[in-house]
Amino acid sequence: MKKIFSTSLLFLLISSLIVYGWGDKGHKTIAAFAMKLLPAEMKFTDQFKSAITDHSVDPDNRKRDDKSEGPKHFIDIDYYKEFTDGIVIMSRDSLNKLYDEKVVTKEGILPWATEETFFRLIKAFKEKNKDNVLLYASDLAHYVADGHQPLHATVNYNGQLTSQKGIHFRYESDMFDKYLNVIQNCYEENKPYYVQYIKDYIFDYIVEANDYVEMILSADNYASGKTDGKFDKEYYRLLWFKTKYVTINEINSAALCLSSLIYTAWVDAGKPVMEY
Repeated sequence: MKKIFSTSLLFLLISSLIVYGWGDKGHKTIAAFAMKLLPAEMKFTDQFKSAITDHSVDPDNRKRDDKSEGPKHFIDIDYYKEFTDGIVIMSRDSLNKLYDEKVVTKEGILPWATEETFFRLIKAFKEKNKDNVLLYASDLAHYVADGHQPLHATVNYNGQLTSQKGIHFRYESDMFDKYLNVIQNCYEENKPYYVQYIKDYIFDYIVEANDYVEMILSADNYASGKTDGKFDKEYYRLLWFKTKYVTINEINSAALCLSSLIYTAWVDAGKPVMEY
């Protein structure tokens, strides 16, 4: 995710190091849910599923050394005029021509990073390369999860445009960690399905995530208004009260989308029989 800006330079430096999309616990929860959904015919062992879950946080860790990694975790989709007019431009090349490649990269390349990782996973399955299956399934887990975090799909990613700085961290990390046990007990049993149009599928769930941005910002205003701007226990109780249903829905949706994409990659690779 992008750096969380604040009025303090110190807070800026600290937040850029420790704040991640959904936080480690969130990413691992989504990955773990998705692993439960994978069909038995894929023959993923419990150990291999655990490895994917553990490595689902790797892309955040790579950002420390790889400057190209950061933009892969978000897309400010409402930055684009076409989106505000009800049009989603899914072609990166088309956006580059309209806005310049540097601008498009700056506003985030999450959907295309997700798509590229998906096709790399197909190749890994075809080659029966266990290490690469682990690598790309784990990366896919991270990017799909980020695509379901509403504040990874908006220009106003930290409430900086509406005098709500810090909402990104408060929502995806602080609140999530406080209600982790509740979230983990809300696992939904779903059946992964074959995805025919990958890019459309990815953009669909990102656009849906963007739909929830205003609700989260409204919940933040409601909670902070009730606590006179104090981000205390009562604030988080109220923030959770207003956002719990969409949060649980997005976590389970991310798990289903992830398991469906991994399943689709395996099918497209010819359903290889492997030792995991």
